[in-house]
Order: sequence, then structure tokens, then C-alpha cells
Amino acid sequence: MGSIIDQLEGKEAAPVAQAIPVRCRMCGRDNVPMQYCRHVRWTFDQGDPLEFTRFALETSPYTDRSGLDVMHIPPAWWHENGGWIVEQVLLRFDVEDGYVFGDMGNLDLLARDVWKAFDPGL
Repeated sequence: MGSIIDQLEGKEAAPVAQAIPVRCRMCGRDNVPMQYCRHVRWTFDQGDPLEFTRFALETSPYTDRSGLDVMHIPPAWWHENGGWIVEQVLLRFDVEDGYVFGDMGNLDLLARDVWKAFDPGL
């Protein structure tokens, strides 16, 4: 699966013949493709860290309650702030071997931080 940085840079990991389980640090369950614990929020095969962050913004109650729309964030802003966004993902979530683990509340915290970075007046 590669690291989160490899995913951001578009590097692909070598294909693996058999999935090696990845243990969740929160509940101890082994995770393999399509058999995830309740703490898996994203997998690298779903997209890169920026796509994960867009997903977090789209599904967050913070975004919904505030009447915000992810489509209002221009592509240039995502590109310019990509490094900072990856740092925020790594701060809020446990990222390991292609899996992003965390609590539901972490999605809201990530969404809040991104919206405040995009528009400090929020």
C-alpha cells in the first residue's frame, strides 16, 4: 500500500499476493481488505490524503451545520495547502500500511481545522 506520503506523491507500492493484516491500535482487531474494524475511516485504495480530507468535509456534521460546501474550496487552495493537510491527517489519525484509523469525532475535528484554515472567519 505504501506510506501516506507515497500516496500523495503518486507512488504505487508493489502488488502483494496475500493481504497482510493490519492491527488497529484502538481495538486490536486485524484488518484486511473488505474486513475492517469500526475505527477504519479510509483506505489508500480509496484515494490520497486530499481525497480523504474532502470526504471528511463532505460527511462532517460541522460542514452541514455551518452551511458550508466543499465545492467552494478551489483546487488551487488544496494544492497550495496539501502538505499542511497531510500533517493534519497524521495529527488526528493513526495511519498505517494503507489504513487510516480514528474515531468519528476525528473527522469533525479535521473538518473544523480545514474550514478554519480556508476561511479564518468561520
